[in-house]
Amino acid sequence: MTHPRMSGESVLAFRQRGVALVAVLWIVAALTLLVASMQTTSTAEIRVAQSRTEIARAAALGDAAIQMALLDWRTSAPPPDRMTRKVYTFEEVAIELAVVPASGYINLNAAPEALLRLALEQRAGLSPAQAQVLAQRIIDWRDQDDAPLPQGAEAEAYVAAGVAFRPRNKPFTVPEDLMQVLGMELDLFDMIQGLFSVWSGSAQGVNPMAAPYEVLLLLAGGRAEVAAQIATARDAGAVGIDTTALEQSFVGGGSIGNTLHLIASVPLAGGGVAVRGRWVNLAADVDGTPWRTLSVEPVRFVDASKVGS
Repeated sequence: MTHPRMSGESVLAFRQRGVALVAVLWIVAALTLLVASMQTTSTAEIRVAQSRTEIARAAALGDAAIQMALLDWRTSAPPPDRMTRKVYTFEEVAIELAVVPASGYINLNAAPEALLRLALEQRAGLSPAQAQVLAQRIIDWRDQDDAPLPQGAEAEAYVAAGVAFRPRNKPFTVPEDLMQVLGMELDLFDMIQGLFSVWSGSAQGVNPMAAPYEVLLLLAGGRAEVAAQIATARDAGAVGIDTTALEQSFVGGGSIGNTLHLIASVPLAGGGVAVRGRWVNLAADVDGTPWRTLSVEPVRFVDASKVGS
């Protein structure tokens, strides 16, 4: 059986219909991609808005708990002689509030080289040689002279390394200044920043009654059972706690001090915890406020298992 031949006009019309069909398919595909892109963008925008709302709410609840903790600390009789923990409830949310005196942290502006090395070795996992180099560079950054320590670094070394910053040769003003020390990488800073304070005055040692668990663990030479025993007894209100198992050359005595780190842990509905921190000095401010805020930390999100140690 033979098929009739198509005329020239029929062939042309057939081809035109084929081209039109392909064009329609391309348009449909493009519109599908456009709609999918718009949906993805809308979803991302919604998530950003939700995140901003969550951050704002966590900040407000954390700040409220911090204000209550400050009032409680100021009106306590006798005044607290140690780090404290308490739970405050706002809008049916139980917020754990830790009040950590600055004397419980390693003093970034006065800690001896050996204590800095210990922090870098135990907390950041540096080798003894690496820790010595970075510890001496920290000291060179804060001291007032231009003479480098044997393994340290002053301005000349920073120039040779091609970095834009230089050692200040003055005290650290915020822990983040550590990022300007030659060789201090972001991941390394993240591991050690929670150990330090720049508001501890001239104290070279750490007050174990004020120290958070991470610092106690350092002073205990990494022995978790020793750090946990001291922290548990302290938080239970025990007196006469035996701290002789800690490295005594790094233990400082004296008063708790008037500078506090207040840390509010706000549980989130979807899981996890939002942490809000503030550094405060209990001396009255010029505007009549009974304390002065030194630094407000942005809200950060952590796993619930990492809170309360």
